[in-house]
Amino acid sequence: MSGMPDPARSSLATALVSGLISAAAVAAIFLAAGAFDDEPARPPASASTTTTPNAPSIGDVYRRARSGVVLIDHRPPGVRPRTGAPTREDGVATGTGFVIDDAGHVVTNQHIVAGRGTTTVQFAAGDDRVRARVVRRDASTDLAVVRVDPQRAPRLRPLALGDSGRVRVGDRALAIGNPFGLERSLSVGVVSALGRRITAPDGTRIRDVVQTDAAINPGNSGGPLLDREGRVIGVMTQGRGSGIAFAVPVDTVKRVVAEARGRERGRTAG
Repeated sequence: MSGMPDPARSSLATALVSGLISAAAVAAIFLAAGAFDDEPARPPASASTTTTPNAPSIGDVYRRARSGVVLIDHRPPGVRPRTGAPTREDGVATGTGFVIDDAGHVVTNQHIVAGRGTTTVQFAAGDDRVRARVVRRDASTDLAVVRVDPQRAPRLRPLALGDSGRVRVGDRALAIGNPFGLERSLSVGVVSALGRRITAPDGTRIRDVVQTDAAINPGNSGGPLLDREGRVIGVMTQGRGSGIAFAVPVDTVKRVVAEARGRERGRTAG
């Protein structure tokens, strides 16, 4: 009869509802476990790191940080100092670095200052280049620390180092560098991914690398990647084009800097 429920249809409906409920339960379990999340699990950001109405603008961050970003040249023995814009034929490795303290320590990439040669730092366009001494080279992280005499570098403006544990995908990311020798150029993007791995100059795999879509070009290497407050969250090291670039995480930077300072103290004590 048309007024009576069809037993077959009722059984099918019951099975479909049960299946949907089971699928939803399984999906909830996977989501809770982070099975669909590529970002490494991190604790919630503290209140001090969340976005606030009084957060500085991009322009404010740039104006505050730019004085701590420098141009670095490294030329092998017998190569004359560069007199104009960088070229592939001048034999001089050119990149970016940033000041980390009042003692004259500057962080950059190892591949910029690799090998014997003369390293110079320029603190602003039109300034004379200041000779620097390489304190630490670490090919396994593509990081290096050089040092200038503070008496010869009155423009020391250290940048604050951030905390890798507080970086999140989607955070604003600002890169300041010297692409093609164009001093202190700014590019802006976001943190695209965390926990990436890239290959260092010596073949070692660098872990926990920060990926960003901020535009990077030759000459940006060694420059800082900053968060929305102007703290360093990484050191730019490689660009792949099409909005993909990588930065060595700031916690790795801190370790290499500590090793550099320890070696200096050891030499002084000896």
